[in-house]
This record gives sequence, C-alpha cells and structure tokens, in this order.
Amino acid sequence: RHPTSAAVLFDERPRSAAEHRAASEAHAAQGHWNQAVQERMRALVRSLEERALLDVRPGRTADEAAAEAGRVLPAHAERLRAAAREFDDVTYGGRRADEQSYHRLADLDRDLERTRPTLAHSPAGAAGTARSSRRGAAE
Repeated sequence: RHPTSAAVLFDERPRSAAEHRAASEAHAAQGHWNQAVQERMRALVRSLEERALLDVRPGRTADEAAAEAGRVLPAHAERLRAAAREFDDVTYGGRRADEQSYHRLADLDRDLERTRPTLAHSPAGAAGTARSSRRGAAE
C-alpha cells in the first residue's frame, strides 16, 4: 500500500480567475452544479493569487488554500473552510452539488473580491491617514 495524498485544486494549464468564473457560470447556466462549484472554487483561489494574497503554488489543495487565505482574510475564514469542504465533497467524496451550494461559493467569491486583507505589518491607521490626506489635497 502507498499513502494517498489529497488531490490538487488545479489540474490543467493555468487559467485566470476570470476564465474560471466564466466556466463556472456556464456550468451553472446548464445546471451542472458539480462543475460549477469546482470552477468557482478555482476562481476564488486564483483571484487570491492574482491579488498576491496567496502565493501561486502548484499542487495546493482546497483545504490548504482556505487555511492560508483565512489568515489574511480572517473575517471569512469559516466560509473559506466550508467552501473547501464543499469542493472536496463534490470532487472526491461523490457528493452532488446543488444550486444553493454554487450560490454560497459565488457569494463568497464576490465578497472576497470586495474585501481588503488584514496585513499584520501595516499600522492600523496608515491606510486611513493616506486616504484622508489624498482626499484633502483633491478638494
């Protein structure tokens, strides 16, 4: 017997978050919920990589991506873990996704796009101060 490892999140040529989202939406429009969920999770992770919130790392699992993303987006950590479980259940556990599971993932993806990360090394007020001084200069 050989130990098995968790399968990887991405298994094809690198695609952009936008390409994964488009594929996800096309699957959803056809009612192919398993594929829609899988592609939306890939879009979510690729988006975080494109924003440099996650390092690009081939072979990363959904669980690893959720744990890493939860550290920089702590307000979404639980939803990220749930999304990873959904992806794993559908991809490897033989579970069937449904429209609700797809919409939960799509909502999380949209919420993450609007969320700013929690950066441990930046002072809490620095962004607000910079924004205020730029606004004052423009007025």
